[in-house]
Amino acid sequence: MDENQRQITADDILKDINKRQKLKKTAKVDILDLEELKEYQRRKRTEYESVLKVKRLDIGQWMRYAQFEIEQHDIRRARSIFERALQINSSYVPLWIRYIDSEVKSKNINHARNILNRATTVLPRIEKFWFKYVMIEESLNNIPIVRSLFVRWCSLEPSINAWDAFVAFEIRHKEYENVRKIYSRYVMVHPTLDTWQKWIDFETKHGDTQTIRYVYSLALDTVSTFDATPEEDIVELIRSFALWEANKHELERASALFKIASSRWPHCTELENSRVEFEKMFGHSTSVEESILAKRRRGYEKQLKENPRDYDTWWLYLDLIQQYFPLDLIDAFEKSVSGNEPIEEIKSLQWKRYIYLWIRYLLHLELHEDDVDGTRNLYLKLINGVIPHKKFSFSKIWLMYCQFELRQENLNAARKILGQSLGICPKSKTYKKYIELEIELKEFDRVRKLYEHYLNFQPENVNIWISYAELEENLGDEERSRGIYEIALSDEVGLSNTDKFSLFNRYITFEVDAEEYAKARMLYQRFLLSSNYAAAVWINWAIFESSVPTESHLIQKNNRELESDEEEELEFEITDDNRKNSRGVFENALTYFKGNKDKESRKSVLKAYENYESIHGSAESLQRIKARLPEVVKRKKIEGNVEKEYLDYIFPDDKPVTNTSNSKILALAKKWKEDRTGINAN
Repeated sequence: MDENQRQITADDILKDINKRQKLKKTAKVDILDLEELKEYQRRKRTEYESVLKVKRLDIGQWMRYAQFEIEQHDIRRARSIFERALQINSSYVPLWIRYIDSEVKSKNINHARNILNRATTVLPRIEKFWFKYVMIEESLNNIPIVRSLFVRWCSLEPSINAWDAFVAFEIRHKEYENVRKIYSRYVMVHPTLDTWQKWIDFETKHGDTQTIRYVYSLALDTVSTFDATPEEDIVELIRSFALWEANKHELERASALFKIASSRWPHCTELENSRVEFEKMFGHSTSVEESILAKRRRGYEKQLKENPRDYDTWWLYLDLIQQYFPLDLIDAFEKSVSGNEPIEEIKSLQWKRYIYLWIRYLLHLELHEDDVDGTRNLYLKLINGVIPHKKFSFSKIWLMYCQFELRQENLNAARKILGQSLGICPKSKTYKKYIELEIELKEFDRVRKLYEHYLNFQPENVNIWISYAELEENLGDEERSRGIYEIALSDEVGLSNTDKFSLFNRYITFEVDAEEYAKARMLYQRFLLSSNYAAAVWINWAIFESSVPTESHLIQKNNRELESDEEEELEFEITDDNRKNSRGVFENALTYFKGNKDKESRKSVLKAYENYESIHGSAESLQRIKARLPEVVKRKKIEGNVEKEYLDYIFPDDKPVTNTSNSKILALAKKWKEDRTGINAN
């Protein structure tokens, strides 16, 4: 395209306007007399004013204009420009700072003071103005004015920087009483541990013992009243106070401080650790620790006496006894489980917590006390006298009892325990454990009987059927395994459709592993019937046909085995027969769904067919399948007097085939008829 014919864009227009608005750079001119200076000043002022007419809100341009007047030593004009700029934007901090600095450099202190006063009034939260204000006044040695400025500033409750600056100012002038007054307000505005610590450090350097103790006491009383104060800060303050008292040889005061704090915060672990550490430093750790532990024990015992079924507290109580009073542990265990069973007649959370106390007692007695007979008697007491088996039971206890007897090498006793458990309260967990035990012992006849009882207990559990069939498969009894699958699929068992789906898949896998491919195909036919001809089953069948050897493969394998008299592993490769079989299944599925007008399933099969051809087919076969994929269209229908949109599929296979030659003949005949009608009319 020619340059003159290029389309002008919005960016080109904006760039051109921007170029025209920029001030042209002027060459450096030497000014030789007053008239030239005035002419130069007039021209520059005209340029600045012209630009400001367009960029009135550009504060930087105003500041450059004012700086020009300052360079011309015309502070009156510069002041006027600053004031005009402030009328436009009075919240722009750099503008105020430039204005103040220009007055200070010109030694117009009163003007600078007035501007600072205005700035702190308009923008009282800008600390930079206050710092500059007090710095200028203090440099002029106006101490009362500086103090009044700090008082005015701190009345706004500023950040800690302002308070620290006020404190530093008074310390420089040795007004320590004023510092204390400042800190009394400072800690109220910022009641943090760091603030109190600053006051304490000040009193440590400039105060005496009484003032330091007063500040510590006031800090502790104040901080403890705030609910939002972190517990770590309180503990740190108490630790610091106690160490200070100890350094002043006031050990009784320090101990009393920890004692009072412990009663105020009895559950604070950090506080207790600090107290123990303090007592260790000054030789009283043993007595204090013993008193703390005894107090905790008495507290737990009192609470358990009031509510003997508070199992969480029993657990904490046992932790304390086990760690610090091991000689009393067995007695504590007996108390925790004797006569404290829940009153509920259902299996609840309270019962579970109670049983876990028994489990802790049993494990301690066996593993730590090595009391085999006592542990056995405890199991018998729990099973026969505590757990209400007629209402509910705990399979965990039965399994633990079985494991205990196995550790004592009492196999018959372990079997009796599991059998008793299954007789009283059969549970899946118990059946599984019993079956695992007999499998490890290779007692497969017992395992079969257990599986039969297990299936009578839960015949609707498909995992049991599959596990039983897999067991027989692993033992090499294919007929028995096949019989289990057949029984599970019968209507008498009544498995759900989802479970039958899983069972058919596992049954087919079994037949494939057994190289019974014809039986696997028959299973697929039954699978289709059972699943109401689901699309997923059709797809799995089609893929199956390309994953198993064909008749030619099997004949080839048999010939090789006859020649070598040895079993030879078949190297499987997908052949044209495999592809033919898979495509035949796909086509049958498409024919079925087309006849039943099931467009969703038909589309799913076509997508799977496409994926199959992309992997195992050729470019031509893949293209043929792609040409058969449906076209998605939006349609509308009326449901309940409401018009709704839905997606419909138009399959190319469903479109009628038109004869092109017949269409042309019909068109020519129609044209001839129209021409004849026109001639007759004439």
